Amino acid sequence: MAVREFIVLLGEIFLICLLQMVVEVFLDADKRSYQIRLINIACILGCLYLLLNFVLQNIITEIQAFVNFAF
Repeated sequence: MAVREFIVLLGEIFLICLLQMVVEVFLDADKRSYQIRLINIACILGCLYLLLNFVLQNIITEIQAFVNFAF
């Protein structure tokens, strides 16, 4: 069950990276370095949100179920 969610997580992160590359192509050459930094920060924060959401929903519940089973 967690494998399916992990594959979805990888797909979402891949789409964020793909979107980042596409947006960087269409940037203005004069403001390119400033805009790339903002886009990189936004993509990193988006990926971090997805990763933390995955950890909280799947891995923490698995650990709790294992601990409850052990005791």
